[in-house]
Amino acid sequence: DALPYPELSKYEDIDEDELLASLSAEELAELEKELSDIDPDSNVPIGLRQRDQTDKTPTGTFSREALMKYWENETRRLLEDELGGASPKLVITEEEEDEEEEEEEEHQDNKAKPEPLMNSGPMTSRVENLTLLKPQRVEPMRLTPPPPPVDPNTSGNPIVVDDALQRVLRNDPELTEVNLNNIDDISQETLVRFAEALRSNTHVRTFSLANTRADDPVALAIAKMLKQNSSIISLNIESNYVSGKGVMALVQALPGNNTLTELRFHNQRHMCGGQVEMEMVKILRENYTLIKLGYQFNLPGPRMSMTGILTRNQDRQRQKRRAAGLQRQ
Repeated sequence: DALPYPELSKYEDIDEDELLASLSAEELAELEKELSDIDPDSNVPIGLRQRDQTDKTPTGTFSREALMKYWENETRRLLEDELGGASPKLVITEEEEDEEEEEEEEHQDNKAKPEPLMNSGPMTSRVENLTLLKPQRVEPMRLTPPPPPVDPNTSGNPIVVDDALQRVLRNDPELTEVNLNNIDDISQETLVRFAEALRSNTHVRTFSLANTRADDPVALAIAKMLKQNSSIISLNIESNYVSGKGVMALVQALPGNNTLTELRFHNQRHMCGGQVEMEMVKILRENYTLIKLGYQFNLPGPRMSMTGILTRNQDRQRQKRRAAGLQRQ
């Protein structure tokens, strides 16, 4: 009968006994290990069927007995220090012993000489001795640096809200970014006033109000602003309290907006839901300038459709830049 795999026909005439006889002892041991992995013995427990892969030559000198002896001695020394309140041992050399002997001889000679009487009495001398023997109090070393001074501006945003609002109202040409991120004490009315002031502003390019507790009224005011503003290219309203109603108002303002290229509204307190996501994709098909969308879709269908829309808009932007470059040439 023909073999199912014709390329294996060259192995039909091989003599297995002759092949095994030509192998060395090491090669036979290696072959035995390989065969035991392919067809393990069913009588051997499962945990012992895997071959030992830890056989290797040691990489350095190691003595278990010496290590155990070191641990025992170190543990015994630590216990003695803790129980006996060990004090630091003093190492005395021969020169120091000779100096101590000379001092003792001088002390003995001085005892024979009469000492002059001092004005202070024995109580004064005793107090002085106690003062000298009393150990000096040592302040504990501080392991951690002192805490930094508390910054009154806990949000970390250095913007002055009232000043920024007035500059937006004046249409200040030097103000191109309004960053209100992480300001906890800003009111919703102030955010609405910013949105209303940006309707006629022609210089602000970026408007960010992430983590400011903005709700649906703020989102509705921003949606009205997007229908009239022609300068803002980036809008960030992430981490707020906008519901599906506010998100849909923002999205519905984009088909008539030809300048906004980036919109971020992810991580809201209220979830949008599948119906809102599908309606969102349907509306954004009519927008050709948005190339970045900061939102994590829950459904795979709207997510893939939105990826295609953004890719289409990016291609259109690239084609426009290429055509403009050719015209300059």
